[in-house]
Amino acid sequence: MSLESYVTGLMKNSSPKGLDRLAACGLEKLETIYFSAVERKMKKALAHQVAVDIPVISVGNITAGGTGKTPCIILLAQKLQEMGRKPAIISRGYRSGLEKEGGIVSDGKHILVSQKMAGDEPYMMARKLPHVPVLVGKDRISSASKAMNLGANVLLLDDGFQYWKLKRDLDVVLIDCTNPFGYEHGLPRGLLREPLSSVQRGGAFILTKCDQVHSVDIMEIKERLQRLAPDVPIWTSNHTPSRVVLYDAWKDGIHEGPLKEAHMKKVYLLSGIGNPGAFKETAKEAGMRPVGEMAFGDHHHYAEEDIRNAISEAKARGAEWIVTTEKDAVKMLNLKSPSQADIPVAVLEIDMQIKNDMDSMVTLIEKVCHA
Repeated sequence: MSLESYVTGLMKNSSPKGLDRLAACGLEKLETIYFSAVERKMKKALAHQVAVDIPVISVGNITAGGTGKTPCIILLAQKLQEMGRKPAIISRGYRSGLEKEGGIVSDGKHILVSQKMAGDEPYMMARKLPHVPVLVGKDRISSASKAMNLGANVLLLDDGFQYWKLKRDLDVVLIDCTNPFGYEHGLPRGLLREPLSSVQRGGAFILTKCDQVHSVDIMEIKERLQRLAPDVPIWTSNHTPSRVVLYDAWKDGIHEGPLKEAHMKKVYLLSGIGNPGAFKETAKEAGMRPVGEMAFGDHHHYAEEDIRNAISEAKARGAEWIVTTEKDAVKMLNLKSPSQADIPVAVLEIDMQIKNDMDSMVTLIEKVCHA
């Protein structure tokens, strides 16, 4: 068992025994140190917080791992465009070539840099939103200034709940229903990025992956959030499969592929994301029959050998297609293997759908934009 697997097991165990208990106590001490560091960082940032001249809407979370921020950013950007606004997205560009120095991925007309320079999610958003500027860099205040120079009149701050340096007008906090409160502990004992009380800063909650849990669980999550942050609106959502596009067509910017074409196909799943289990469930929801999977760690950089291994495994399992996520497909753009494979490689596109009262969300966004 790897150290990562062991720590993950401890996170899930609320009452460990024996040596596991000693290890858990050590992690709890590190958790205390981590939370103290977070508090110091927040106080320092808030003391020098910068406000900009246009509305800022942050989309973030309280736990480490994937909660569906990218589909949410895309949904909000589309709604803002429908409202006649000119949004721009500013992101850190984690592990990208531009993360330190910052830069423009898309000016709202053209994609200006490679996937490697942009980072996975920013490049994916630039492809999905061709008329929305996308900027990356650790200094998101600098990115905000560049975005305004490009004509943006509202900013979407990607993964911004813990970016206290930039004042925001609305914090949208995503809560993953499959693990809403990070095993009730902060890193590294659990997955909380800051104390649970931080949700009180939220201006709106969106529960994600609601289709993967029981309605009773959703009710309990809502009740707890209402106790922590009364009067903050709560919306529920699903990450719903929308299209399945053969890789070469997707690469060429074609987003056409009805889900019925994937119905009952035996598929081999290939991913390097924060929650591969959720991807598997989404594939099943799309009507596919997973016969195997190769799941790498989040932000995995694909090599030709990875694709060749997936092809070999898929054929051995009798798969008819290899299916991957858009985020992963972006990281394969410089590879030849997906196009040359003797088994079709397909991209499963996923959209966020608000289940209850989308109109009230639009009303809140309009209020923020006109404040």
